[in-house]
Amino acid sequence: MPLNKNNIAGTTMKPSNKNSAGTTMPPNKNNIAGTTMKPSNNNSAGTTMPPNKNKIAGTTMNPSNNNSAGTTMPQSNNKYYSLYCRTFCATNGEIPNGEHLIDIDTQVWNDADKASNARERTPRIPKIPIALRNSQNQKLPQWFKPSVISIGPYYYGQKDYQEAQKLKFGHAMKFIEESKQKKDDLYLRIKNETPELLKRYHNDQTISDSSAQKLATIFLLDGCFLLHFINYSSEENGSKLLGFTNHEMTHIKQDLFLLENQLPYEVLELLLKDAENSIPMKGKINNFVASHVPFPRGIRVTEVNLPPFHLLHYLQFIILDKPGTSSPTHKQDEEDKGRGRGRLEGGSCKNVQELRKVGIHFMPSPTSYLTDISFKPHFGTTGCLKLPTFSMNTSTMIIFLNLIAFESSDTASNLGVISYLCFLDSLIDRWDGVKELQAAGIIRNFVGEQRDVAQFFNNVCSKLVPNPSAYKDVKEQIQNHVDRHQNCRLRKWYIQCMQKYFSSPWSFIALIAAVIGLLLTGIQAYTSLFSG
Repeated sequence: MPLNKNNIAGTTMKPSNKNSAGTTMPPNKNNIAGTTMKPSNNNSAGTTMPPNKNKIAGTTMNPSNNNSAGTTMPQSNNKYYSLYCRTFCATNGEIPNGEHLIDIDTQVWNDADKASNARERTPRIPKIPIALRNSQNQKLPQWFKPSVISIGPYYYGQKDYQEAQKLKFGHAMKFIEESKQKKDDLYLRIKNETPELLKRYHNDQTISDSSAQKLATIFLLDGCFLLHFINYSSEENGSKLLGFTNHEMTHIKQDLFLLENQLPYEVLELLLKDAENSIPMKGKINNFVASHVPFPRGIRVTEVNLPPFHLLHYLQFIILDKPGTSSPTHKQDEEDKGRGRGRLEGGSCKNVQELRKVGIHFMPSPTSYLTDISFKPHFGTTGCLKLPTFSMNTSTMIIFLNLIAFESSDTASNLGVISYLCFLDSLIDRWDGVKELQAAGIIRNFVGEQRDVAQFFNNVCSKLVPNPSAYKDVKEQIQNHVDRHQNCRLRKWYIQCMQKYFSSPWSFIALIAAVIGLLLTGIQAYTSLFSG
């Protein structure tokens, strides 16, 4: 037979462009009797039919405009579109084009494409992650929401902040007057940058429905208010100058470090660009942020060389001891060489009680930087773990939570705060761990019960994933100390003796009294024996 490109009744045949009558036929790409075939434009009589890309006789078929008689049918409506992938195959020395039909759900494909593009552009001021917002602890979601004043577009216009919103205008105008600038000039400067500033936020419905004019006005009003508040809040009578009560001042300061209540730092730079007091204001901003470090022991207040994303990011720079570095991990790596401060490849540290059993005690670090964690062995038998001191109160919890939310949302973050909290959580397994660190002067507890502090760390850190290389050298040194302790029986006896008889001054005094009593008893027995 002449070469036939069709496969009938399951037999394998070579392709042909002729029918059974010997007449030339266009290529046939149909599938008859359940076999796999390429579609054809011919019917069984050899007459030309409209293009058909369907499979016949029970096979899976794609939509077609032809019926079994070869006549044209109306095109069906569906939500799929056809994507043709061109492939090449060699036939008789030629490379014709073949087409494979793929059906893709347009809606699913477009949604995935949008989600992928959104993921590639991580906003600098993101929304709180769902895992933190839906926490079982009822207090946590409340600590992400402003209590007195809203900054930026996320909470703009909500009823809870209308009273404070009315006060912004007066403070904004005072800043403009003191900086010797014009309102219209500042507005135009910010409006020109508004499209770029909007990229710093998560594109939610509130922002997408707002006009560029409205958003530029929000940035201008909130930015001027923020700078005026920072300028006078550090004064001795700052609350009176600003017209707020001490209670309102405290809550406003907390609100200014909430993740969803941030203003892009570029706004502050635009407002200070031609300000008469721009240089003093930059120093005041730095001091204002540094004043919110939990117990700032040994903190060096230095201005960052690279502009932060916002005030919360600025605070992260300071407490991690990374001002002026392009990479939050670079300076840490340089400082950690030879100091025992570094990061650890996976694993977690033992809790306070377990470390005490192997002769490790705790002391405050020289500074309150969260990276200032070190371990130093003593004579191969005991060791000292130094941790940064911090005050535990409601403000500290709010700052930690919002830094956690920021680092969880930032794909480029080195997870410095999260890694520190997870390290601390591994030490504080129960309330007595808090008691031990509190006695060592590491935790200053203003929350109340030690159990509440332990519960905070356990609840917040239970689902956090730290940097897998956080505090590497410290954990390795601790593990080596634990291994040496477990492999030496004499060292175990020495540690047990030290903890039993020298753990407190009273136990040491009791031991000395017992030794003196034994000596006196021995002397008395000796003298009575030989005197007779």
